[in-house]
Amino acid sequence: MTIVWWALGVLVVLAAVFLLVLRKVVGRIVLPGGDRWTPVLGTTDDSIRLPITDDTVRPGEYGLWHDGSGHTTVGPVLEVDEAAGTVRRALVRTSGDLSARVRWSGHVHPDPAAMDVDWDEVSLPTPVGPAPAWVIRPGAAGAGAAAPAGAAAPAAAGDAATTWAVHVHGIRTTRVTALRTVPAALDAGWTSIVPSFRGDGEAPWEGRASHLGAREWPDVEAALDHAVANGAERLVIVGWSMGATITHELLARSAHRDRFVGLLLVSPALDWATTVRSQAGRAGLPGFIIGAALRAMSLPIVCRVVGLRSPVDVRALSWLHAPRSLPPTLLIHSSGDTTVPFGVSQQFAAAHPDTVTLAVSEPAEHAWERNVDAAWFDTTITAWAKTL
Repeated sequence: MTIVWWALGVLVVLAAVFLLVLRKVVGRIVLPGGDRWTPVLGTTDDSIRLPITDDTVRPGEYGLWHDGSGHTTVGPVLEVDEAAGTVRRALVRTSGDLSARVRWSGHVHPDPAAMDVDWDEVSLPTPVGPAPAWVIRPGAAGAGAAAPAGAAAPAAAGDAATTWAVHVHGIRTTRVTALRTVPAALDAGWTSIVPSFRGDGEAPWEGRASHLGAREWPDVEAALDHAVANGAERLVIVGWSMGATITHELLARSAHRDRFVGLLLVSPALDWATTVRSQAGRAGLPGFIIGAALRAMSLPIVCRVVGLRSPVDVRALSWLHAPRSLPPTLLIHSSGDTTVPFGVSQQFAAAHPDTVTLAVSEPAEHAWERNVDAAWFDTTITAWAKTL
């Protein structure tokens, strides 16, 4: 009998340890990550010097969040000093005092005010409480900003005037991320709404864990409600990364889905099982642990043990099991994405040749396709918009 009790005790301990491991693995999927800081080595009126890293030498335009208040936008690389291990980049604009360290991001604009556009902030009545959103209108900019060279003139009449784009950000970020698709929407003559949703730090708090779109989509539905109440007859859903998963749920569940005239998905998380397994493989985690973690996320009671409020079935959220009937869909993705596998976008586009267009960016990290080449990015979207 003693041996039996000892064996049961060992099994209980092993089960507890296994659940703790699963909780940690699930946390790596759904919880916010830590900030990574880059030291500022020096500045001039028109440049900033940083250490050489994979990020700081990338081509294009990026955002630096200050340690404290403020934001800096940097442009092209001006000089690389391999011997000193430093890179000098152009300073585009700065708000606030530049700190001794900064957080590198793809956020070129910290808010709509930095874009010189006609915008307001509104409050959306979501199921978890009021959530802020930006509404950005085409036409006259806030301070008369000129259109970029070669940009199409905003279409202010006809279908475009009643078309709204709903820009949905991804996991571990805020609505600032989704501002990068607003310029193309303005060129198309569309009004934009950029909502926050639970768990992003701006909308009402519902715990730290993301539910990969399964709980978040009703908050974005509130943005669609606002758009329709304010004259939207046609809706274009713009999903960034996990925003594509929210778009998947809206396509199936939204009361306004009959108004969807197009979907625009950037670096889209089309299949979470593939995405998680890909990241786990690079981290050296065993496949059976990942399979067990994804299974635990989908079970009604176990999901709470691993940190979720309700089950998340990644298979049910997958675009690879989506119906063949889709509105016109543009995917923008890069083969350089090491977070969300580019191959899934290829697979999805191949399965829907009549409705899905895959636009392949030059090499860029996850959701940095516009940062690498803003002109190509915006032109790709506006050309597609003319077909809707």
